[in-house]
Amino acid sequence: MNEFSFIEYLKRQVPRVKHVPVGIGDDAAVIDVSAGKRLVVSTDAIVEGVDFTIHQGAKHPRAPGTLMSPGQIGRKALAINLSDMAAMGAKPVAFVITVGKPAYISTAWLKHFYGGLLKLARRYDVACAGGDFSSAKEMFASVTILGEVLPRHCVTRSGAMAGDWIAVTGALGGSILRHHHDFSPRVCEGLFLAHHITPTAMIDVSDGFVQDLSHILKASGVGAVLELEGIPVSSDAKRMAKGDRDKALAMALSDGEDFELLFTVPPWRKVMLEKLWKKEFPKVRLSWVGKIRGKTPVVTWQRNGKNIPKPKLYHKGFSHF
Repeated sequence: MNEFSFIEYLKRQVPRVKHVPVGIGDDAAVIDVSAGKRLVVSTDAIVEGVDFTIHQGAKHPRAPGTLMSPGQIGRKALAINLSDMAAMGAKPVAFVITVGKPAYISTAWLKHFYGGLLKLARRYDVACAGGDFSSAKEMFASVTILGEVLPRHCVTRSGAMAGDWIAVTGALGGSILRHHHDFSPRVCEGLFLAHHITPTAMIDVSDGFVQDLSHILKASGVGAVLELEGIPVSSDAKRMAKGDRDKALAMALSDGEDFELLFTVPPWRKVMLEKLWKKEFPKVRLSWVGKIRGKTPVVTWQRNGKNIPKPKLYHKGFSHF
């Protein structure tokens, strides 16, 4: 099967939707955006040897020795982009994808890759509007996703204010074992927060909790006080730490690829959010981990209400450079 016959195969796999009048098969896609809403655009890529491995024994700096099926890789390519939409409080509408195919990737492998990707797309009702193929030395996939949001519901990193509470969904750390590819993007949670609570700032935890919090602090021009007892440590982090509580906590603070929502809310909305959250998302943990304080983007660390030195981190947070 050559490139063009594979594109025809994909056209048969991707359902036609009203808001994408022109999709796969033309020079460009045409996507309808609701009147009065803003277009939200994000792009993210996954690369073999950096974000996933295909062959046993291949080097993988973020998840050494972790093999992923083609379906899991396809799912992750879209999931990380859906997480970006969640962090903005935006509704994902459509996406396009570019795939770099090395010679050792078969057509059957590629079908399974798209199978995992399109299954997740159907779950979140986001349309595949097109894309591109290229030859490559190593497998990669780059997704550009489009979403929409009302101006008053758009949440950025730059609105945190002194006195705000800091919250995070789910649990952190140990994503290397499985969470980095089987996580559920917090799209519903992000939309709920944007419509009912309006966080002052929000980000998804992709490069490590401490590093991603620092993005909020720098963008907002504020500092934070973090209570270590409030950090939600995942069962996978505890398993990897083999009973070492400090090591598990360090992983929760710095591992990355948790894809949970980290956000800030004014104190008068905290109680309301707690009540609404238990009703709307009874299976998703919500943890209060600290407060915004001061005008300098630094973190003050506390344990049981007392200041302590900065805890040891096993990673500084992921960087591509």
